[in-house]
Amino acid sequence: MAIAPIKIALKLDNDHDIVKAKPSQTRPILLALALGLVGALLNSYPIELAYSIFLVVGNLAFIIAAAYLRPALTLLCALLCVAPLLIIWGHPFGFLTFGCEALFVSYLRGRGWYLPTADFLYWLLIGMPLTAVLIKFTTTSATEYLIFSLFKQSINAIFYTALAVILIFVFGEKLSGWIKSQQPPLVKNLKQYLQYILWVMSAFFVVGVCLFLSRSLTNIQEQQFKGKLDISSQYVGRIIEKYVDEHKKAIAQVAYKLSAIEPSNYDDALLEVHKIYPGFLTMLIAKQDGSLATSSPSSLMANLPKSSFSVADRSYFSQAFFQQSLYVSSVFLGRGFGADPIIAISAPIYANKNDSKNDKPIGIVEGSLNLNLFEQVNHYAANDREIDLVLTDENDNVIYAEASLALATLSKFNFSSDQVNAKHQLLTIDTYGANKQRYLYRQSELNNGWKIFVLIEHSQILALIEQQYLTIFISLFVIFVLVILLANRFASTLNRPLAFALKELAHGGGASGYRAIPYVAPTEFLTLYDELQQSKEYLLKQKSILEETVEKRTEELNQANTALKKLANKDSLTGLYNRRYLKNKFSELQAILARNNADMLVAMLDLDHFKKLNDKYGHLMGDHCLKYVAEVMKNKFLRRSDIVARFGGEEFIIVAQHDEQGIMLEKLEELRQEIAQHHFEHDSGDFIAVTISIGVMMANAAYSEKITDWITLADEQLYQAKDNGRDQLSINQLAHIAQK
Repeated sequence: MAIAPIKIALKLDNDHDIVKAKPSQTRPILLALALGLVGALLNSYPIELAYSIFLVVGNLAFIIAAAYLRPALTLLCALLCVAPLLIIWGHPFGFLTFGCEALFVSYLRGRGWYLPTADFLYWLLIGMPLTAVLIKFTTTSATEYLIFSLFKQSINAIFYTALAVILIFVFGEKLSGWIKSQQPPLVKNLKQYLQYILWVMSAFFVVGVCLFLSRSLTNIQEQQFKGKLDISSQYVGRIIEKYVDEHKKAIAQVAYKLSAIEPSNYDDALLEVHKIYPGFLTMLIAKQDGSLATSSPSSLMANLPKSSFSVADRSYFSQAFFQQSLYVSSVFLGRGFGADPIIAISAPIYANKNDSKNDKPIGIVEGSLNLNLFEQVNHYAANDREIDLVLTDENDNVIYAEASLALATLSKFNFSSDQVNAKHQLLTIDTYGANKQRYLYRQSELNNGWKIFVLIEHSQILALIEQQYLTIFISLFVIFVLVILLANRFASTLNRPLAFALKELAHGGGASGYRAIPYVAPTEFLTLYDELQQSKEYLLKQKSILEETVEKRTEELNQANTALKKLANKDSLTGLYNRRYLKNKFSELQAILARNNADMLVAMLDLDHFKKLNDKYGHLMGDHCLKYVAEVMKNKFLRRSDIVARFGGEEFIIVAQHDEQGIMLEKLEELRQEIAQHHFEHDSGDFIAVTISIGVMMANAAYSEKITDWITLADEQLYQAKDNGRDQLSINQLAHIAQK
């Protein structure tokens, strides 16, 4: 008879078998790219605060990224945000400063820091020193822009960080529903939370309002500077044109006058005109061969070498004499009369003024106009030191320039212009290695081709904005102190009644009731306190009811568990132990007997011709027979150590300690005989007899720890009993095995 393998039910822990998939990295990468593109778009349109001064708000994108993403992805977002600034600023330093900012803020956020605190700490420890170094070693006008740039960058950072935090407050829940944050949650007590909220809101609105007012003031200043440049350009242009035109008319008039008098009177006439027009550095009259006839001052000819007594080679002589017209020369430095820039104005002299068209000139009169006298003429600029002037000739050579500009006379006026945007253009003067200043300017051209540049230093505008930014800094500091004080006070106002209420709810009540809150508290707190008192009383009642119910249910559950445990180890038909119990109990009994070097008996019982009985009389009769056999077995083997189990179908197993007197074998024989002598009455009136065959295996308990080894040998003896005619015992006793 084949032995079915013993099936052991094992409880599998599915949690250990399921391999949890790693969270997808697709959404964090998509978030970094999306925020980076949004930040890049915002940074492509910076907000202008003043000339070449812009506020960037697109960096709020990587601050938001720092709240959700690890440093590497935050850096990716920052690099995308800063890309447009490379075109706008013309240098890549934003990648360094803002890239470090993204890494620093994300790193500290991962360690539980608030975003504004982490960003403020970055600019204080790294950002501002790094910006100062970059400006110092990469910009020629370092002193001009250093303080302003530090102010501007840090205020800009406070603004977009505060704006980013506000956006996280508004849209944080929706974003958290789409992506699981890679950063740990922030743990805040009430005081910290109030400080955080109040500081962010205050910083955003204060900086925002101040920047708005600053921009408005800057626009007003811009209009003022624009008007001042326009007025100065027009005013100075008229003065210069008037100055030159007056002296041109003076030369024309003196030539006309000299044409009407005798040459012997030239000295007095020339001296009289020179007194009226002191702008002429010198005046002279030359004859038709170019030799000097007279000059003013009169000492001029005495100081000149004889080689200079002729001006026939001078353009002002040849042009006026041969062309017979008023002539104005280009700007040049006088020879022998100093080193001032001058222009020569000359006109022909005729012998008969009434017949000048038919007569040839007999000479020319010339005046060397001193252009350095513009300092005396430029009263407008002298009274307004915000204005600087540069006057150039038609060849862009410097005629006149403010002394502060350090431009050499008649040197080439070299400058470059920076197109800030469609409205503003700045001019930078090349001063050959010195610090290059930038200027707002207006350029106008005179009728004679000369150009006037009216300049206002860009640093003057920066100084005004620096004052505004300093005011913002001071305001933020004062607000920060007030926020701390207010948050502490507000937190204390909320905490004290709340702590009292919680303590009273935890320990109060009973016969004495609950005490009233002794502190000033909002009415919502008082209402909540009353509701919590009522809730606690209700919960206490429910707790008592629940404890009684739990106690009752626990007792019932224990009883059910006991019954269930019995059912789990018992065969439902016969009430005998099942194969699971047999396996577990066998191991315990075998171990005990092996330690005591005792013998063990395993008997396997099988009802003879049971299948025929079922087929002939039905399964109900078969079940009745099985129950009877089981009942007799239980009554015969009553020891606590005896194991009586149904092995399956009509097969039973008995495991017990074997004694040398053979008592267990006698009981097995008695069992066989009692069952064989019993007759079962069937409904048909027949009396049915049932016999059993028994295979017995006996050995020292140390023979084997495996129940299958014992059952195999017992099953072999059962087959032997069947082959020998059934209704009998077949015994196999192994040689004694000493305990190891």
